[in-house]
Amino acid sequence: MTGIDQALQNALQLANSDQLDSARQACQQILLLSPQHADALNLLQQIEFRLHMTAAQQRFPGRLYLEWLEWFHLVRQPTTYLEIGVETGNSIRLAKPPTKVIGIDPEFNIVYTQQTWNKLFRETSNDFFATHDLREVMQADAIDLAFIDGLHTFDQTLTDFINVERYSDENSLTIFHDIFPVSPITASRERKSVLWLGDTWKVILILRQYRPDLQLFTIPTYPSGLAVVANLDCHSTILSDCYAEIVEKFMALTFEEHQASFESQLNLVPNDFQAVEKILKR
Repeated sequence: MTGIDQALQNALQLANSDQLDSARQACQQILLLSPQHADALNLLQQIEFRLHMTAAQQRFPGRLYLEWLEWFHLVRQPTTYLEIGVETGNSIRLAKPPTKVIGIDPEFNIVYTQQTWNKLFRETSNDFFATHDLREVMQADAIDLAFIDGLHTFDQTLTDFINVERYSDENSLTIFHDIFPVSPITASRERKSVLWLGDTWKVILILRQYRPDLQLFTIPTYPSGLAVVANLDCHSTILSDCYAEIVEKFMALTFEEHQASFESQLNLVPNDFQAVEKILKR
């Protein structure tokens, strides 16, 4: 057994005993000697993921994000529900009759049983909104509840919100996933970690700046927060009119620049059903 093999075995033992910081350091030492060592790179990636998830668990105690989505369905009882980013159907399954569900995802792979009327579209959200009239698809005038969990880039997430708001009314709610990073590496535009939120967090800053008319608050729920937006206005064109300006302005922004003050900009509320219910009744 070579010295590197022994070092890798030691790193693995440290990881298995939950000494994650020491295990990470051991992997990094191996990679100094052999930068392309596949097993060390793979182990380091696993360790970083566990560290990120542990940090998220510590930062976000209490209700999980899927519990919140189920709560919104139970409390709001939406007639129509739109989800961008369906994946396995784990979140879209929370919709119950008589809710009509529209799901959009170019690569969905449903493994969960769905409980209510639904139409799933295997295409990008941009293609969907360019070729479909959502009112006709969902056979209703407005989206009651929308969940945006698509491509993890702020410009696409902003585009999704613009399209969703066009089909909303004063009673609609839109929920964003993956907007509360706990570490800078998970908040980068380019993917550098297993747990990856991308730069979707920038949408919160954008809406706070360009749409102060919206009611916006963030629930600190595991693993990456939920932002809730109310008081939508289907007639507003501010975001679409300023889209190019917004993208240019926010593209180069880094999470490190805003990390110290980020939580104050999220308008955090308690991770508590009763507290959020009171806010929504204002």
